[in-house]
Amino acid sequence: MKLFFSTVMGLMLFANASAQQIQLDSLDAQIHQLIKDFDIPGLSIGVVRNDSLLFSKGYGNLELHKKDKVDENTIFGIGSISKSFTALTLGILVDEGKIDWDDKVKTYLPYFELYAPYVTDNFTIRDVLTHRSGLKDVSGGTLWYHSDYSREEIIKRLKYLEPVSGFREKPAYQNVMYVVASEIVKTVSGTSWDNFVKTRVFDPLKMDNTTSLSAEREANSNLAQPHIWNEDYEKVAIEQEKGDNLAPGGFIYSSSNDMSNYMRLLLNNGVIGNDTIVSASIIDEIFKPQIIYPIMGPPFNNEFTSYGFGWWLTPKNGHKIIEHSGGIDGMAANLVMIKDMNLGFVILTNEGEEPATFLLTAKILEKLLDDKSYDLYSRIKNWRDANLKEHKESPLTIAKTPKTKPSLKIQQYAGKYSDRMYGDILIDNTEGGGLEISFSHSAVFKGKLEHWHYDTFKIDWDDIRVPDGFLTFNFNAKREILGFSIDQENLLDVDFGELNILKNKN
Repeated sequence: MKLFFSTVMGLMLFANASAQQIQLDSLDAQIHQLIKDFDIPGLSIGVVRNDSLLFSKGYGNLELHKKDKVDENTIFGIGSISKSFTALTLGILVDEGKIDWDDKVKTYLPYFELYAPYVTDNFTIRDVLTHRSGLKDVSGGTLWYHSDYSREEIIKRLKYLEPVSGFREKPAYQNVMYVVASEIVKTVSGTSWDNFVKTRVFDPLKMDNTTSLSAEREANSNLAQPHIWNEDYEKVAIEQEKGDNLAPGGFIYSSSNDMSNYMRLLLNNGVIGNDTIVSASIIDEIFKPQIIYPIMGPPFNNEFTSYGFGWWLTPKNGHKIIEHSGGIDGMAANLVMIKDMNLGFVILTNEGEEPATFLLTAKILEKLLDDKSYDLYSRIKNWRDANLKEHKESPLTIAKTPKTKPSLKIQQYAGKYSDRMYGDILIDNTEGGGLEISFSHSAVFKGKLEHWHYDTFKIDWDDIRVPDGFLTFNFNAKREILGFSIDQENLLDVDFGELNILKNKN
């Protein structure tokens, strides 16, 4: 394949006054090639430098097999880039002297409780933002994923999560802690976090198409639809996840134009136009390494990679790379800034299972930093094609032991089960003599159970977003059902292994 950017467009960026001119050429042609190679329905990109929008454009379609086109104002889910907005809202309150980064969470949320009294009593706002709770990576996903739990109810159930390391011992990425952060904003400001981020950030930045509320997002006709692979590994559109309960950690929707304004604010130390949104000292603190946290290998991260407040920070070739990716069902995003170059770019796509944002980011950084270590396109493309072929030809499953029977009659497995963190999970008899599972607070987790072998059943979930899994009933010595466990591919934060599902005795 030809080099990712060849000379056509003449879009020019400069690292600094004395640096070599860097060309990001033929952006149109090469993004079209990326879309073709990785079957991307739609993509939008924005590039800013020196408080100016250099480039913002949409490619492809809002939805496969539909005619509506993506443009620079099309809104996509930005996923975990949402965390940086939540950190900024807290920064505004710090700037106003209403809170301090090292204030205890319990001061503002008396109902906040974690796995140990010492941790609960000493947990600070800084801890909330820097992933050092001692919990496992992306813990508590079943509490928010397609659930009807409110933010406050999610927080009240965090006390049931088990730690895997000591408090502040090492980082492990969390989404639910940014829900905690948003409720602090609500308590201190006297208004919802959604209203606060809109009136104090979105509106002043003229981010008119950006929202944290699913109702506003669904009312926007220029909304990209998410896409995933179905069971036959074909791209299909799916429903948007509501996501309001996790908006502070992962469900803001925005456009490349709006996100470009956001980057201008951050690169210009809290000022946009003639308006100061937050002081430079707050921006400095947000972008300051708070905890060493390398999460990937080179070229994107190294042993000095750290986490600030909602941002990954990596020293590279004398520069400080400030970035965050985001992913939700059927959407992917990446935002990168190089502050000493006064430059940033954002990439938004409506496909969440392809490495498109990763590769486009790599190629832009390769050119900006003149660093061939970012030249990953062919390698990742070959890996992706081989991996996809393998999955199509050999779907992952559990080998079935033939000629086995369940220990009980099928109808005897029905009943009410529960996990103390999540709540009730029901197994009901169906009219056809089978079984059906449903999670009481998450409509997405409903499906038919098919006997597989012994006391293991295959779960055929109704929703295409949830791949098939397996459920195994557990017994005591009297052959009475104690509960069941689920062997299931993880979904975003959802790890059913966190659940201890027991059968209700009454």
